Amino acid sequence: MANNIKSELFFLKQYGYSEGLLEYIFLSGQNPIYFIFDNDEYTEDEKKIFTKKDEKLSFDKEKYKEFKIELFNNDAFLTKHSINKIYFKYDKTYFNELFPEKIQPLFMYSKGDEKLLSTGLKRISVVGTRNPKERSIIATKTLVKKYVEKGYVIVSGLAEGIDSVAHQVTLENQGKTIAVLPTNFNNIYPQKNQSLARKIQKNGLLITSIGPSENTFKSSFLERNQYVANMSEILLVIETNLKSGTMNTIRNASLANKKILFIDQKNEEVNEKISKYGGVQINGN
Repeated sequence: MANNIKSELFFLKQYGYSEGLLEYIFLSGQNPIYFIFDNDEYTEDEKKIFTKKDEKLSFDKEKYKEFKIELFNNDAFLTKHSINKIYFKYDKTYFNELFPEKIQPLFMYSKGDEKLLSTGLKRISVVGTRNPKERSIIATKTLVKKYVEKGYVIVSGLAEGIDSVAHQVTLENQGKTIAVLPTNFNNIYPQKNQSLARKIQKNGLLITSIGPSENTFKSSFLERNQYVANMSEILLVIETNLKSGTMNTIRNASLANKKILFIDQKNEEVNEKISKYGGVQINGN
């Protein structure tokens, strides 16, 4: 399929069209603009693919054209001299190797050293609570330093707490780190981590499935957890509770048959649950 078709799908996604509709258009070999704005002979099955939002957006072709021109001319992510990368699901990319097809988004985006996604590198994902105890912070610093010295790329989610400590310690020890964002690059979350994100971009890699004009939803955080779980051969759990984003990541790692390591949670119920997901307890020192 020609690159201009993929480019059109990208802009349509930024405009707000659903991934399911755009993926159908690509796989069925349709012309995106004709199919969405000019086609008046949809089959019954094709009608069902359109969400209510898709239908609403398809009434104004000129408005979409104006949006596309504005985004192309003014978004920093799309400048000719940008080091940013856009990855398409049906091209051969790093993400085809890292993620099973069922969780691959139509587009992924990166800033920084994309070679850190290479299957030839060792990666470990470090996860934990946004409000860690002091002992957990100490354990994160100790363990991350050890894995950096062993040549591992440290993967985490740029959240407050354990994620931030993992990224910072990696950089302080001249290691390489990948931050998986639940937002686009224009809206780093949390805002207090904007400086950290810039450092990671220069010395590591930022990735996200949220395009420059797309919004972040609650589901975006859950999808981020899936990517963190699948990107590394090992998931290292520092601190969690029974119902948390970290536990969601542990579940995803278990489904992906990843090696799960965890330190003593000082709570037998939590330890037992991680163990049921295949976790192996290690020393945090």
